[in-house]
Amino acid sequence: MATHNSDKTAQTKSKEQAESAERLEGLLRDLETLQAYLQERGRHAYELAQRFLANARRDAGSRAYDERQATMLEYQHYIWHEIAGRVSQLLVAYGEPEETSGVEAPSSNQPPTSEQDS
Repeated sequence: MATHNSDKTAQTKSKEQAESAERLEGLLRDLETLQAYLQERGRHAYELAQRFLANARRDAGSRAYDERQATMLEYQHYIWHEIAGRVSQLLVAYGEPEETSGVEAPSSNQPPTSEQDS
Protein backbone atom coordinates (compact mmCIF):
# COMPACT_ATOMS: atom_id res chain seq x y z
CA MET A 1 0.00 0.00 0.00
CA ALA A 2 2.85 2.39 0.82
CA THR A 3 4.45 1.89 -2.60
CA HIS A 4 1.11 2.49 -4.29
CA ASN A 5 0.75 5.84 -2.49
CA SER A 6 4.33 6.85 -3.28
CA ASP A 7 3.80 5.93 -6.95
CA LYS A 8 0.64 8.03 -7.00
CA THR A 9 2.45 10.94 -5.34
CA ALA A 10 5.30 10.70 -7.86
CA GLN A 11 2.82 10.67 -10.75
CA THR A 12 1.02 13.71 -9.31
CA LYS A 13 4.31 15.60 -8.89
CA SER A 14 5.39 14.65 -12.40
CA LYS A 15 2.07 15.85 -13.81
CA GLU A 16 2.31 19.13 -11.85
CA GLN A 17 5.86 19.68 -13.09
CA ALA A 18 4.77 19.07 -16.69
CA GLU A 19 1.87 21.52 -16.28
CA SER A 20 4.20 24.10 -14.72
CA ALA A 21 6.69 23.70 -17.55
CA GLU A 22 3.88 24.09 -20.08
CA ARG A 23 2.62 27.26 -18.37
CA LEU A 24 6.16 28.67 -18.27
CA GLU A 25 6.62 27.98 -21.98
CA GLY A 26 3.33 29.76 -22.69
CA LEU A 27 4.36 32.72 -20.55
CA LEU A 28 7.72 32.96 -22.31
CA ARG A 29 6.01 32.90 -25.73
CA ASP A 30 3.67 35.68 -24.56
CA LEU A 31 6.65 37.69 -23.28
CA GLU A 32 8.37 37.33 -26.66
CA THR A 33 5.20 38.58 -28.36
CA LEU A 34 4.98 41.48 -25.91
CA GLN A 35 8.63 42.37 -26.49
CA ALA A 36 8.14 42.46 -30.27
CA TYR A 37 5.02 44.63 -29.84
CA LEU A 38 6.84 47.08 -27.55
CA GLN A 39 9.78 47.37 -29.94
CA GLU A 40 7.40 48.00 -32.85
CA ARG A 41 5.62 50.72 -30.86
CA GLY A 42 9.00 52.29 -30.14
CA ARG A 43 9.96 52.23 -33.82
CA HIS A 44 6.63 53.74 -34.78
CA ALA A 45 6.98 56.56 -32.22
CA TYR A 46 10.50 57.27 -33.52
CA GLU A 47 9.31 57.41 -37.13
CA LEU A 48 6.54 59.83 -36.17
CA ALA A 49 9.03 61.99 -34.26
CA GLN A 50 11.21 62.18 -37.37
CA ARG A 51 8.21 63.26 -39.46
CA PHE A 52 7.38 66.03 -36.99
CA LEU A 53 11.01 67.20 -37.04
CA ALA A 54 11.02 67.24 -40.84
CA ASN A 55 7.79 69.23 -40.84
CA ALA A 56 9.23 71.66 -38.28
CA ARG A 57 12.09 72.38 -40.69
CA ARG A 58 9.68 72.94 -43.61
CA ASP A 59 6.92 74.92 -41.91
CA ALA A 60 8.03 77.77 -39.65
CA GLY A 61 4.42 78.49 -38.63
CA SER A 62 4.02 75.16 -36.83
CA ARG A 63 7.66 74.75 -35.82
CA ALA A 64 7.17 75.03 -32.04
CA TYR A 65 4.24 72.57 -32.06
CA ASP A 66 6.07 70.08 -34.28
CA GLU A 67 9.19 70.22 -32.14
CA ARG A 68 7.18 69.60 -28.95
CA GLN A 69 5.42 66.66 -30.59
CA ALA A 70 8.74 65.26 -31.80
CA THR A 71 10.22 65.54 -28.31
CA MET A 72 7.21 63.79 -26.76
CA LEU A 73 7.41 61.00 -29.35
CA GLU A 74 11.15 60.57 -28.83
CA TYR A 75 10.52 60.02 -25.13
CA GLN A 76 7.77 57.53 -25.97
CA HIS A 77 10.24 55.75 -28.22
CA TYR A 78 12.72 55.59 -25.35
CA ILE A 79 10.10 54.32 -22.89
CA TRP A 80 8.77 51.61 -25.25
CA HIS A 81 12.27 50.33 -25.83
CA GLU A 82 13.15 50.54 -22.14
CA ILE A 83 10.14 48.35 -21.28
CA ALA A 84 11.02 45.95 -24.12
CA GLY A 85 14.50 45.72 -22.62
CA ARG A 86 13.04 44.75 -19.24
CA VAL A 87 10.93 42.06 -20.93
CA SER A 88 14.09 40.86 -22.66
CA GLN A 89 15.79 40.55 -19.28
CA LEU A 90 12.92 38.36 -18.07
CA LEU A 91 13.22 36.18 -21.15
CA VAL A 92 16.95 35.76 -20.57
CA ALA A 93 16.46 35.05 -16.87
CA TYR A 94 13.68 32.47 -17.24
CA GLY A 95 13.95 31.21 -20.81
CA GLU A 96 16.16 28.72 -22.52
CA PRO A 97 19.44 30.32 -23.67
CA GLU A 98 19.02 29.18 -27.28
CA GLU A 99 15.50 30.64 -27.46
CA THR A 100 16.50 34.12 -26.28
CA SER A 101 19.91 34.49 -27.91
CA GLY A 102 18.45 36.61 -30.75
CA VAL A 103 16.67 39.00 -28.39
CA GLU A 104 17.80 42.57 -28.85
CA ALA A 105 18.25 44.77 -25.79
CA PRO A 106 18.03 48.55 -25.92
CA SER A 107 21.30 50.12 -27.01
CA SER A 108 21.34 52.84 -24.37
CA ASN A 109 19.83 53.63 -21.02
CA GLN A 110 20.10 57.37 -21.69
CA PRO A 111 17.03 59.39 -22.69
CA PRO A 112 16.99 60.47 -26.33
CA THR A 113 18.27 63.83 -27.39
CA SER A 114 16.32 65.83 -29.90
CA GLU A 115 17.79 66.50 -33.31
CA GLN A 116 16.10 69.89 -33.48
CA ASP A 117 17.56 72.88 -35.26
CA SER A 118 18.20 75.72 -32.84
